[in-house]
Amino acid sequence: MDASVGLGIFYHLLGALAAASFYIPVKLVKNWEWEASWLVNGIASWLIMPLLVSSLLLPNVLTFFLAIPPQVAAKTFVFGALWGLGGLTFGMTLRYLGLSVGYGVAIGITLVVGTLTPPLLNGTLMTLFTHASGLMALAGVAIAVVGIALTTLAGQKKERSKGVQNSELNVRKGVAIAIFCGITSAFMAFAIDAAGPIQAMALAAGVDPLYQVMPGYVIIMLGGFVTNAIYCLYQAKRHHTFAKIRRDPSHFWRNVMLSATGGVIWYMQFFFYGWGHVQMSAVNLAFVSWTFHMSMLVLCGGLWGLILKEWRNSGRAPLSYQLAGMLVIVLSTFIIGIGGS
Repeated sequence: MDASVGLGIFYHLLGALAAASFYIPVKLVKNWEWEASWLVNGIASWLIMPLLVSSLLLPNVLTFFLAIPPQVAAKTFVFGALWGLGGLTFGMTLRYLGLSVGYGVAIGITLVVGTLTPPLLNGTLMTLFTHASGLMALAGVAIAVVGIALTTLAGQKKERSKGVQNSELNVRKGVAIAIFCGITSAFMAFAIDAAGPIQAMALAAGVDPLYQVMPGYVIIMLGGFVTNAIYCLYQAKRHHTFAKIRRDPSHFWRNVMLSATGGVIWYMQFFFYGWGHVQMSAVNLAFVSWTFHMSMLVLCGGLWGLILKEWRNSGRAPLSYQLAGMLVIVLSTFIIGIGGS
């Protein structure tokens, strides 16, 4: 396998584009409570797709997963479940801080925690300060945070210019939830690190090195599915969601297909993340994979906002901050790329 920082950046960009796009078909779901579409989305993205991809990669899926050491499977599952909590609390962050501020705070915390904690726990963080590529990578992380801060400020200015009011605004509660969300969302990076022995098993089974992360996703995303499914079923019971669907099944199959399509697109986020992570690992920059994923997610989300004309009539200043933030994020990828090369 030929490895390069450029390929790693490109694959992370594809993954972030999928992450920024998955909700478009889900928004077209009609007459369903949120938890119904999210549950179908999760079944497709966290159960079906990881198993399907692993079935195509491995000669004997059942034998492979039964051979995984229990402690490795348990640790990977727990980290995946904690990552699932991050997804749930992300919505609460937006609820109490507003879309622009909540998004930026949560993503910023996730980026920093998910990037720096794995090398800290592995005892390799200080070695990053001893060579040029490590220093360049750390500088890129810092610049990415600045870019996210600029896009957050842009969103805040846009909301003010359009007179958007958040009746549930609660800064103290919102920041506390955002910190929890940012930390737990970063557990995807920890889960992939914990699944290292599973990746080694995949390579030993003849899986192409580019796909070595994929079997580990089965356990990681199972953990995420469990936490999300428990919450969705709890909400469904509160709202009598399934009874409502039975009373009005007119859009059932359409809604299932739209939600499942969103789930498949969402899975492609981590499919390409796996490719990018392998490329970065091959050039000793594995710890910046999460930086790329988070910063590219903000960048692609910003691009969709421009394409869908969300910034129309918001004024010159908000759009200027948004474009500046996106350019800074792009600059951060160049700096990390130069360091890795």
